[in-house]
Amino acid sequence: MTLYSYSMKSRNQAVARQRGFTLIEIAIVLLLVVILLGYTVAMFPVQQELKQYRTAEREMDLIVGELIAYAQVNGRLPCPDTTGDGEENRVGTNDCTGFFGFLPARTMGINGKYDTNGLLVDPWSSGYGYAVSEFNANIAGGGNADIDLVTANGIRDEGLANVVPDLFVCDDSGVLGNHLDCAAAGSNQVAGNVAAVVVSLGKDLDIPATSNIQAENLDDFNDGTNDKVYISASRRDDYDDVTRWISTNLLFSRMIEAGQLP
Repeated sequence: MTLYSYSMKSRNQAVARQRGFTLIEIAIVLLLVVILLGYTVAMFPVQQELKQYRTAEREMDLIVGELIAYAQVNGRLPCPDTTGDGEENRVGTNDCTGFFGFLPARTMGINGKYDTNGLLVDPWSSGYGYAVSEFNANIAGGGNADIDLVTANGIRDEGLANVVPDLFVCDDSGVLGNHLDCAAAGSNQVAGNVAAVVVSLGKDLDIPATSNIQAENLDDFNDGTNDKVYISASRRDDYDDVTRWISTNLLFSRMIEAGQLP
């Protein structure tokens, strides 16, 4: 074989190797790209929603910490914001205008996303709901109905053993309505005698309320009743609220650490 013919053969082989993809191969690649893009686009809303819920849960954990820190400094929990401006609403020094409303985030100096009215809002731009126990449930045990949790030094004056907050967190069983505790609601108790509750209404904003379960977290807001029951349940079609609460033991132990109690 001459050098010329050998060179031509090598060049032809190189050209064959560089010929590239056939139309069928290109079509298969494009089909795979379309499938992957379609899956990514379809999953984006789901991933975005999961991100929003993770953000809400993280923010609410921080809010609980801020409420406890407020009590450590002031010797009391703040009153709710009942006017929607981010400030707590009080009557004099020992009482709240209302015991359910929005989180008084501006009063507490919390950093975060605020709406034009001054409300600290969740990932769906809805203000965080906040309820604080109004009455002491241990009247028969030596306590009284003074509003201890929102009165500076009220817990100290009453005595730890005599202060029993009257809010309850229940699961999603039973027929719910305006009740004083989980047993009255025919529901199972998740946490009893809690000092305060924080609620995010989730993606659907509970407007209109999509279930009686979610409506339970809006009882006070909607009809002004003194309902004591809030719901914490797994997320599903008829429930997407996020609920956090402050237990009595946690609140008291942190206030003892800060020298506000006993």
